Amino acid sequence: MEELRDKDLINSIVTNFIGGITVLEIDSVTRSIRPVYLNEGFYRMMGGSHAQTDALMHDIRLSVIPEDLPLLEQGIDDILDDNGSAECEFRIVDQDGGLMWLKLRGNLYTRTGSKNLVSAVILDCTEQKTIEEELKRQSDYMHLLMDTDITFDFNCRTDVCIYRFSEVDSLSHDSVVKGYLEQIPSSGIHKDDLEQYMNMLENAMHHARRDSMEFRSLGIIDAGDDYRWYKVDIVSILGHEGYVSHIIGHIMDIHEQKLKELELRLRADRDSLTGLMNKEATRSLIEKALEQYKGGSLTGALFMIDTDNFKNINDSYGHMAGDRVLATIGEILTNNFKGMDITGRIGGDEFMVFMNNIRSEEDAAALAKKLQRMLAEAFSGEAIGKDVSISIGIAVCPKHGLSFEELYQKADKALYFIKNNGKSGVKIYDE
Repeated sequence: MEELRDKDLINSIVTNFIGGITVLEIDSVTRSIRPVYLNEGFYRMMGGSHAQTDALMHDIRLSVIPEDLPLLEQGIDDILDDNGSAECEFRIVDQDGGLMWLKLRGNLYTRTGSKNLVSAVILDCTEQKTIEEELKRQSDYMHLLMDTDITFDFNCRTDVCIYRFSEVDSLSHDSVVKGYLEQIPSSGIHKDDLEQYMNMLENAMHHARRDSMEFRSLGIIDAGDDYRWYKVDIVSILGHEGYVSHIIGHIMDIHEQKLKELELRLRADRDSLTGLMNKEATRSLIEKALEQYKGGSLTGALFMIDTDNFKNINDSYGHMAGDRVLATIGEILTNNFKGMDITGRIGGDEFMVFMNNIRSEEDAAALAKKLQRMLAEAFSGEAIGKDVSISIGIAVCPKHGLSFEELYQKADKALYFIKNNGKSGVKIYDE
Protein backbone atom coordinates (compact mmCIF):
# COMPACT_ATOMS: atom_id res chain seq x y z
CA MET A 1 0.00 0.00 0.00
CA GLU A 2 2.90 2.33 0.90
CA GLU A 3 4.62 1.45 -2.40
CA LEU A 4 1.45 2.34 -4.33
CA ARG A 5 1.22 5.71 -2.62
CA ASP A 6 4.88 6.40 -3.53
CA LYS A 7 4.13 5.65 -7.19
CA ASP A 8 1.11 7.93 -7.14
CA LEU A 9 3.24 10.69 -5.61
CA ILE A 10 5.96 10.28 -8.21
CA ASN A 11 3.40 10.28 -11.03
CA SER A 12 1.81 13.42 -9.63
CA ILE A 13 5.19 15.18 -9.39
CA VAL A 14 6.14 14.19 -12.95
CA THR A 15 2.76 15.23 -14.31
CA ASN A 16 2.70 18.61 -12.63
CA PHE A 17 6.38 19.52 -12.99
CA ILE A 18 6.50 22.93 -14.75
CA GLY A 19 8.77 21.95 -17.58
CA GLY A 20 9.13 19.09 -19.95
CA ILE A 21 9.79 15.59 -18.72
CA THR A 22 9.79 13.55 -21.86
CA VAL A 23 10.87 10.40 -23.62
CA LEU A 24 12.12 10.99 -27.15
CA GLU A 25 12.43 8.49 -29.98
CA ILE A 26 15.40 9.42 -32.15
CA ASP A 27 16.06 7.66 -35.45
CA SER A 28 19.80 7.48 -36.15
CA VAL A 29 19.17 7.17 -39.91
CA THR A 30 16.40 9.70 -40.65
CA ARG A 31 17.47 11.95 -37.75
CA SER A 32 13.80 12.47 -36.78
CA ILE A 33 13.16 13.39 -33.11
CA ARG A 34 9.66 12.38 -31.93
CA PRO A 35 8.35 12.54 -28.37
CA VAL A 36 6.63 9.32 -27.24
CA TYR A 37 5.80 10.81 -23.85
CA LEU A 38 5.25 14.39 -22.71
CA ASN A 39 4.20 15.28 -19.18
CA GLU A 40 1.34 17.68 -18.49
CA GLY A 41 3.78 20.34 -17.30
CA PHE A 42 5.32 20.49 -20.77
CA TYR A 43 1.98 21.44 -22.33
CA ARG A 44 1.52 24.18 -19.72
CA MET A 45 5.04 25.46 -20.37
CA MET A 46 4.39 25.69 -24.12
CA GLY A 47 1.15 27.61 -23.51
CA GLY A 48 -0.90 26.02 -26.28
CA SER A 49 -3.47 23.29 -26.51
CA HIS A 50 -2.44 19.64 -26.50
CA ALA A 51 -3.21 19.38 -30.22
CA GLN A 52 -1.13 22.49 -31.06
CA THR A 53 1.81 21.33 -28.95
CA ASP A 54 1.69 17.79 -30.36
CA ALA A 55 1.71 19.21 -33.91
CA LEU A 56 4.61 21.52 -33.03
CA MET A 57 6.66 18.70 -31.48
CA HIS A 58 5.74 15.94 -33.97
CA ASP A 59 9.31 16.17 -35.27
CA ILE A 60 11.26 18.65 -33.17
CA ARG A 61 13.81 19.26 -35.93
CA LEU A 62 11.10 20.81 -38.14
CA SER A 63 10.23 23.42 -35.47
CA VAL A 64 13.82 24.51 -34.79
CA ILE A 65 14.98 27.62 -36.67
CA PRO A 66 17.54 26.62 -39.33
CA GLU A 67 20.55 28.44 -37.86
CA ASP A 68 20.14 26.54 -34.55
CA LEU A 69 19.77 23.08 -36.12
CA PRO A 70 23.53 22.37 -35.84
CA LEU A 71 23.28 23.04 -32.06
CA LEU A 72 20.44 20.53 -31.71
CA GLU A 73 22.19 17.99 -33.95
CA GLN A 74 25.39 18.21 -31.90
CA GLY A 75 23.45 17.81 -28.66
CA ILE A 76 21.66 14.72 -29.98
CA ASP A 77 24.95 13.20 -31.17
CA ASP A 78 26.42 13.75 -27.69
CA ILE A 79 23.43 12.01 -26.09
CA LEU A 80 23.56 9.05 -28.51
CA ASP A 81 27.27 8.58 -27.81
CA ASP A 82 26.02 7.29 -24.41
CA ASN A 83 28.75 8.94 -22.36
CA GLY A 84 26.33 10.26 -19.77
CA SER A 85 23.88 13.12 -19.97
CA ALA A 86 24.36 15.97 -22.47
CA GLU A 87 22.53 19.20 -23.16
CA CYS A 88 21.93 21.79 -25.85
CA GLU A 89 20.03 25.05 -26.31
CA PHE A 90 18.05 26.00 -29.40
CA ARG A 91 15.19 28.21 -30.58
CA ILE A 92 11.84 27.12 -31.93
CA VAL A 93 8.94 29.06 -33.44
CA ASP A 94 6.09 28.82 -30.91
CA GLN A 95 2.33 28.73 -31.54
CA ASP A 96 2.16 32.54 -31.66
CA GLY A 97 4.93 32.84 -34.25
CA GLY A 98 7.50 34.11 -31.74
CA LEU A 99 10.87 32.66 -30.85
CA MET A 100 11.27 30.51 -27.75
CA TRP A 101 14.55 29.27 -26.29
CA LEU A 102 14.50 25.64 -25.07
CA LYS A 103 17.18 23.77 -23.14
CA LEU A 104 17.22 19.98 -23.61
CA ARG A 105 19.16 17.74 -21.25
CA GLY A 106 18.96 13.97 -21.61
CA ASN A 107 20.68 10.63 -21.75
CA LEU A 108 20.27 7.43 -23.76
CA TYR A 109 17.78 4.95 -22.25
CA THR A 110 17.59 2.10 -24.80
CA ARG A 111 18.75 1.41 -28.35
CA THR A 112 17.23 -1.05 -30.81
CA GLY A 113 18.71 -0.88 -34.31
CA SER A 114 18.37 2.72 -35.50
CA LYS A 115 15.68 3.49 -32.88
CA ASN A 116 16.93 5.22 -29.73
CA LEU A 117 14.87 6.10 -26.68
CA VAL A 118 16.17 9.11 -24.76
CA SER A 119 14.87 10.31 -21.40
CA ALA A 120 15.12 14.07 -21.23
CA VAL A 121 14.12 17.25 -19.49
CA ILE A 122 13.15 20.25 -21.64
CA LEU A 123 13.02 23.69 -20.02
CA ASP A 124 11.99 27.13 -21.24
CA CYS A 125 15.13 29.30 -20.95
CA THR A 126 13.86 32.27 -23.00
CA GLU A 127 14.02 34.70 -20.08
CA GLN A 128 17.53 33.61 -19.14
CA LYS A 129 18.77 34.02 -22.74
CA THR A 130 17.09 37.44 -23.02
CA ILE A 131 18.91 38.59 -19.88
CA GLU A 132 22.21 37.22 -21.20
CA GLU A 133 21.76 39.04 -24.52
CA GLU A 134 20.87 42.30 -22.76
CA LEU A 135 23.97 42.00 -20.54
CA LYS A 136 26.08 41.43 -23.64
CA ARG A 137 24.58 44.50 -25.32
CA GLN A 138 25.29 46.56 -22.21
CA SER A 139 28.85 45.22 -22.16
CA ASP A 140 29.30 46.17 -25.81
CA TYR A 141 27.87 49.60 -25.05
CA MET A 142 30.27 50.19 -22.16
CA HIS A 143 33.21 48.91 -24.19
CA LEU A 144 32.29 51.32 -26.97
CA LEU A 145 32.34 54.29 -24.60
CA MET A 146 35.75 53.55 -23.09
CA ASP A 147 38.91 55.33 -24.22
CA THR A 148 37.40 57.00 -27.28
CA ASP A 149 37.78 60.38 -28.98
CA ILE A 150 34.09 61.09 -29.61
CA THR A 151 31.00 59.07 -28.73
CA PHE A 152 27.38 59.74 -29.50
CA ASP A 153 24.04 58.38 -28.32
CA PHE A 154 21.23 58.86 -30.84
CA ASN A 155 17.73 58.40 -29.43
CA CYS A 156 15.71 57.06 -32.37
CA ARG A 157 12.39 58.03 -30.79
CA THR A 158 13.13 61.62 -29.83
CA ASP A 159 15.53 62.34 -32.75
CA VAL A 160 18.03 63.78 -30.26
CA CYS A 161 21.74 62.98 -30.45
CA ILE A 162 24.14 63.57 -27.57
CA TYR A 163 27.82 63.90 -28.51
CA ARG A 164 30.47 63.40 -25.84
CA PHE A 165 33.93 64.78 -26.57
CA SER A 166 36.90 63.47 -24.60
CA GLU A 167 39.47 66.20 -24.14
CA VAL A 168 43.07 65.53 -23.22
CA ASP A 169 43.92 66.44 -19.59
CA SER A 170 40.42 67.84 -18.96
CA LEU A 171 36.88 66.72 -18.30
CA SER A 172 34.78 65.58 -21.25
CA HIS A 173 31.88 67.74 -22.39
CA ASP A 174 28.56 67.01 -24.07
CA SER A 175 26.84 68.54 -27.07
CA VAL A 176 23.12 68.01 -27.62
CA VAL A 177 21.73 68.04 -31.19
CA LYS A 178 17.94 68.13 -31.54
CA GLY A 179 16.32 67.13 -34.83
CA TYR A 180 19.49 65.18 -35.59
CA LEU A 181 18.40 63.47 -38.83
CA GLU A 182 17.38 66.76 -40.46
CA GLN A 183 20.67 68.40 -39.50
CA ILE A 184 23.00 65.69 -40.83
CA PRO A 185 23.02 67.03 -44.46
CA SER A 186 24.32 70.40 -43.21
CA SER A 187 26.64 68.97 -40.57
CA GLY A 188 29.79 69.20 -42.71
CA ILE A 189 29.95 65.62 -43.98
CA HIS A 190 31.39 65.49 -47.50
CA LYS A 191 28.69 65.21 -50.19
CA ASP A 192 30.28 62.03 -51.60
CA ASP A 193 30.02 60.30 -48.19
CA LEU A 194 26.67 61.71 -47.05
CA GLU A 195 24.37 59.13 -48.70
CA GLN A 196 26.31 56.18 -47.29
CA TYR A 197 26.29 57.77 -43.81
CA MET A 198 22.52 58.30 -43.94
CA ASN A 199 21.92 54.74 -45.20
CA MET A 200 24.05 53.33 -42.39
CA LEU A 201 21.94 55.12 -39.77
CA GLU A 202 18.67 54.23 -41.52
CA ASN A 203 19.54 50.52 -41.53
CA ALA A 204 20.67 50.64 -37.89
CA MET A 205 17.34 52.25 -36.87
CA HIS A 206 15.35 49.30 -38.23
CA HIS A 207 17.53 46.32 -37.31
CA ALA A 208 19.87 45.42 -34.46
CA ARG A 209 23.26 45.57 -36.13
CA ARG A 210 26.85 46.75 -36.03
CA ASP A 211 28.28 48.84 -38.83
CA SER A 212 31.20 51.12 -39.60
CA MET A 213 32.40 53.45 -42.35
CA GLU A 214 35.07 56.01 -43.12
CA PHE A 215 33.95 59.51 -44.10
CA ARG A 216 35.21 63.03 -44.64
CA SER A 217 33.87 65.96 -42.69
CA LEU A 218 34.75 69.51 -41.86
CA GLY A 219 36.25 69.36 -38.37
CA ILE A 220 34.08 67.53 -35.84
CA ILE A 221 36.24 68.34 -32.82
CA ASP A 222 37.48 71.71 -34.06
CA ALA A 223 35.59 73.43 -36.88
CA GLY A 224 37.80 74.04 -39.87
CA ASP A 225 37.81 74.84 -43.56
CA ASP A 226 39.47 71.60 -44.63
CA TYR A 227 37.96 68.13 -44.68
CA ARG A 228 39.39 65.50 -42.34
CA TRP A 229 38.97 61.73 -42.43
CA TYR A 230 37.05 60.01 -39.63
CA LYS A 231 35.94 56.46 -38.90
CA VAL A 232 32.60 55.77 -37.18
CA ASP A 233 31.56 52.48 -35.52
CA ILE A 234 27.93 52.09 -34.50
CA VAL A 235 25.78 49.51 -32.72
CA SER A 236 21.99 49.40 -32.39
CA ILE A 237 20.54 48.99 -28.89
CA LEU A 238 17.16 47.24 -28.56
CA GLY A 239 14.56 48.50 -26.11
CA HIS A 240 12.30 46.28 -24.00
CA GLU A 241 9.77 46.01 -26.83
CA GLY A 242 12.38 44.52 -29.15
CA TYR A 243 12.70 47.63 -31.34
CA VAL A 244 15.82 49.75 -31.80
CA SER A 245 15.70 52.59 -29.29
CA HIS A 246 19.26 53.97 -29.45
CA ILE A 247 22.23 53.96 -31.78
CA ILE A 248 25.55 54.23 -30.00
CA GLY A 249 28.46 55.53 -32.05
CA HIS A 250 32.20 55.96 -31.68
CA ILE A 251 34.06 58.41 -33.94
CA MET A 252 37.83 58.38 -34.39
CA ASP A 253 40.00 60.89 -36.23
CA ILE A 254 41.98 58.80 -38.75
CA HIS A 255 43.13 61.68 -40.96
CA GLU A 256 46.90 61.14 -40.82
CA GLN A 257 46.55 57.37 -41.15
CA LYS A 258 44.17 57.78 -44.11
CA LEU A 259 46.49 60.20 -45.92
CA LYS A 260 49.34 57.69 -45.67
CA GLU A 261 47.02 54.95 -46.92
CA LEU A 262 45.87 57.08 -49.86
CA GLU A 263 49.47 57.99 -50.68
CA LEU A 264 50.46 54.32 -50.75
CA ARG A 265 47.42 53.51 -52.88
CA LEU A 266 48.28 56.35 -55.26
CA ARG A 267 51.80 55.02 -55.63
CA ALA A 268 50.40 51.57 -56.39
CA ASP A 269 48.11 53.10 -59.02
CA ARG A 270 50.95 54.91 -60.81
CA ASP A 271 53.38 53.66 -63.42
CA SER A 272 56.89 54.03 -62.01
CA LEU A 273 58.54 55.00 -65.32
CA THR A 274 56.17 57.76 -66.50
CA GLY A 275 54.39 58.77 -63.29
CA LEU A 276 51.03 58.29 -65.07
CA MET A 277 48.15 56.18 -63.75
CA ASN A 278 48.29 52.46 -64.55
CA LYS A 279 45.70 50.71 -66.70
CA GLU A 280 43.27 49.71 -63.92
CA ALA A 281 43.34 53.12 -62.25
CA THR A 282 42.95 54.92 -65.58
CA ARG A 283 39.89 52.92 -66.51
CA SER A 284 38.33 53.36 -63.07
CA LEU A 285 38.80 57.15 -63.12
CA ILE A 286 37.43 57.46 -66.66
CA GLU A 287 34.35 55.37 -65.80
CA LYS A 288 33.66 57.68 -62.86
CA ALA A 289 34.21 60.80 -65.01
CA LEU A 290 31.74 59.53 -67.65
CA GLU A 291 28.86 59.62 -65.15
CA GLN A 292 28.57 63.40 -65.56
CA TYR A 293 28.05 63.07 -69.33
CA LYS A 294 24.76 61.17 -69.06
CA GLY A 295 21.93 63.46 -70.04
CA GLY A 296 24.19 66.53 -69.99
CA SER A 297 25.54 68.97 -72.53
CA LEU A 298 29.26 68.37 -71.90
CA THR A 299 31.64 66.92 -74.48
CA GLY A 300 34.67 64.78 -73.69
CA ALA A 301 37.34 63.03 -75.76
CA LEU A 302 39.14 59.72 -75.26
CA PHE A 303 42.65 59.57 -76.78
CA MET A 304 44.31 56.25 -77.60
CA ILE A 305 48.03 56.87 -78.15
CA ASP A 306 50.45 54.31 -79.53
CA THR A 307 54.23 54.72 -79.82
CA ASP A 308 55.20 54.00 -83.43
CA ASN A 309 58.01 51.54 -84.21
CA PHE A 310 58.73 51.00 -80.50
CA LYS A 311 60.19 47.51 -80.98
CA ASN A 312 62.58 48.86 -83.60
CA ILE A 313 63.62 51.66 -81.21
CA ASN A 314 64.46 49.11 -78.51
CA ASP A 315 66.28 46.85 -80.99
CA SER A 316 68.24 49.69 -82.63
CA TYR A 317 68.99 52.00 -79.71
CA GLY A 318 68.60 49.82 -76.64
CA HIS A 319 66.06 49.56 -73.88
CA MET A 320 67.35 52.60 -72.02
CA ALA A 321 66.58 54.69 -75.10
CA GLY A 322 63.13 53.08 -75.29
CA ASP A 323 62.49 53.95 -71.64
CA ARG A 324 63.56 57.53 -72.31
CA VAL A 325 61.02 57.81 -75.15
CA LEU A 326 58.22 56.51 -72.90
CA ALA A 327 59.22 58.81 -70.04
CA THR A 328 59.26 61.78 -72.43
CA ILE A 329 55.75 60.95 -73.67
CA GLY A 330 54.62 60.74 -70.04
CA GLU A 331 56.13 64.15 -69.29
CA ILE A 332 54.46 65.73 -72.36
CA LEU A 333 51.06 64.31 -71.36
CA THR A 334 51.49 65.51 -67.75
CA ASN A 335 52.36 69.04 -68.91
CA ASN A 336 49.47 69.33 -71.38
CA PHE A 337 46.58 67.80 -69.45
CA LYS A 338 45.57 69.32 -66.15
CA GLY A 339 42.76 69.40 -63.59
CA MET A 340 39.97 66.95 -64.43
CA ASP A 341 41.79 65.35 -67.37
CA ILE A 342 42.96 61.75 -66.88
CA THR A 343 46.26 60.42 -68.23
CA GLY A 344 47.51 56.85 -68.05
CA ARG A 345 49.95 54.32 -69.43
CA ILE A 346 47.85 51.28 -70.29
CA GLY A 347 50.45 49.03 -71.91
CA GLY A 348 54.11 48.77 -72.77
CA ASP A 349 54.03 51.54 -75.39
CA GLU A 350 50.36 52.57 -75.23
CA PHE A 351 48.82 55.55 -73.45
CA MET A 352 45.30 56.77 -72.83
CA VAL A 353 43.93 60.23 -72.08
CA PHE A 354 40.41 61.35 -71.24
CA MET A 355 40.01 65.07 -71.88
CA ASN A 356 37.11 66.50 -69.90
CA ASN A 357 34.76 69.21 -71.10
CA ILE A 358 36.26 70.09 -74.51
CA ARG A 359 34.80 72.85 -76.65
CA SER A 360 34.85 70.87 -79.91
CA GLU A 361 36.27 67.88 -81.73
CA GLU A 362 38.60 70.24 -83.56
CA ASP A 363 40.14 71.33 -80.25
CA ALA A 364 40.82 67.71 -79.35
CA ALA A 365 42.44 67.05 -82.75
CA ALA A 366 44.53 70.23 -82.47
CA LEU A 367 45.86 69.22 -79.06
CA ALA A 368 46.68 65.73 -80.35
CA LYS A 369 48.78 67.26 -83.17
CA LYS A 370 50.49 69.51 -80.62
CA LEU A 371 51.52 66.41 -78.65
CA GLN A 372 53.08 64.95 -81.80
CA ARG A 373 55.02 68.16 -82.47
CA MET A 374 56.31 68.37 -78.89
CA LEU A 375 57.55 64.76 -79.03
CA ALA A 376 59.34 65.41 -82.33
CA GLU A 377 60.97 68.56 -80.88
CA ALA A 378 62.13 66.66 -77.78
CA PHE A 379 64.28 64.38 -79.95
CA SER A 380 65.18 66.76 -82.79
CA GLY A 381 68.85 66.72 -83.70
CA GLU A 382 69.29 63.15 -82.38
CA ALA A 383 69.67 60.03 -84.48
CA ILE A 384 66.74 58.46 -82.67
CA GLY A 385 64.54 61.42 -83.62
CA LYS A 386 63.71 60.08 -87.08
CA ASP A 387 62.15 56.96 -85.51
CA VAL A 388 60.17 58.58 -82.68
CA SER A 389 56.50 59.38 -83.33
CA ILE A 390 53.04 58.61 -82.01
CA SER A 391 49.69 57.73 -83.58
CA ILE A 392 46.49 58.97 -81.93
CA GLY A 393 42.91 57.74 -82.30
CA ILE A 394 40.10 59.77 -80.73
CA ALA A 395 36.50 58.97 -79.74
CA VAL A 396 34.14 61.73 -78.61
CA CYS A 397 31.66 61.48 -75.74
CA PRO A 398 28.66 61.38 -75.89
CA LYS A 399 28.68 61.32 -79.72
CA HIS A 400 30.48 57.98 -79.95
CA GLY A 401 29.20 56.48 -76.71
CA LEU A 402 28.73 57.00 -72.99
CA SER A 403 30.49 53.91 -71.68
CA PHE A 404 34.19 53.24 -71.37
CA GLU A 405 33.87 50.13 -73.55
CA GLU A 406 32.20 52.02 -76.42
CA LEU A 407 34.73 54.86 -76.41
CA TYR A 408 37.70 52.52 -76.02
CA GLN A 409 36.58 50.37 -78.95
CA LYS A 410 36.02 53.32 -81.28
CA ALA A 411 39.18 55.22 -80.31
CA ASP A 412 41.09 51.97 -80.85
CA LYS A 413 39.59 51.56 -84.34
CA ALA A 414 40.57 55.13 -85.22
CA LEU A 415 44.09 54.47 -83.92
CA TYR A 416 44.57 51.38 -86.04
CA PHE A 417 43.25 53.18 -89.07
CA ILE A 418 46.25 55.50 -88.60
CA LYS A 419 48.63 52.60 -87.92
CA ASN A 420 47.58 50.93 -91.14
CA ASN A 421 47.84 54.11 -93.18
CA GLY A 422 51.35 55.43 -92.63
CA LYS A 423 51.39 55.99 -88.84
CA SER A 424 52.25 59.29 -87.08
CA GLY A 425 48.76 60.75 -87.58
CA VAL A 426 45.61 61.80 -85.74
CA LYS A 427 42.18 60.36 -86.47
CA ILE A 428 38.76 61.04 -84.92
CA TYR A 429 36.49 58.01 -85.19
CA ASP A 430 33.83 57.99 -87.92
CA GLU A 431 31.80 55.24 -89.51
